[in-house]
Amino acid sequence: LDYLAEFCPDADLAAYNRRSGKEASGLGRNVTVFDNVREWGYSAVREYWRPNGYEAWANAVRAACESANAFGREQGGPLPHSEIKATAKSIARWVWNRFTPAGFSQVQAHRGAKGGKVSKGGGRPAGTSRTNWELWEAIQSMKAAGYPHSTIAEDLNVSASTVSKYAKISK
Repeated sequence: LDYLAEFCPDADLAAYNRRSGKEASGLGRNVTVFDNVREWGYSAVREYWRPNGYEAWANAVRAACESANAFGREQGGPLPHSEIKATAKSIARWVWNRFTPAGFSQVQAHRGAKGGKVSKGGGRPAGTSRTNWELWEAIQSMKAAGYPHSTIAEDLNVSASTVSKYAKISK
């Protein structure tokens, strides 16, 4: 990529340089695989938030580690399968235990509050954290994932009767 970038001096390639910077850090192949896959995992884990979703999540992390293990001879070749399995297990457990639907909801609420402060009070009026459509979508997706109404209500900070009402509405 660096070679090609020489021919495009005006191109902003910062997003692409992030990964290659880690590969060139000299910390090792394990660290490179770990860093690249864990960053992917922080957002990818949301697709597996469902009852009994951990096994599918762990398999996805293992597959991501295996595809990130594409090192050439000049870099020492690919890591052994046992190292990839151990790295994948570590990433899968850590991300699964620390990135939860409730925690994600809190992070998003914090980001939303921060955005309102940055824009000096712009946005929706106080007291309305989401539109009816956004609430309906959130309830439908959590319901489809198998979560009970009480959990959905707690995660979305609404009453159980609101969840029941929105769950009955079809598109």
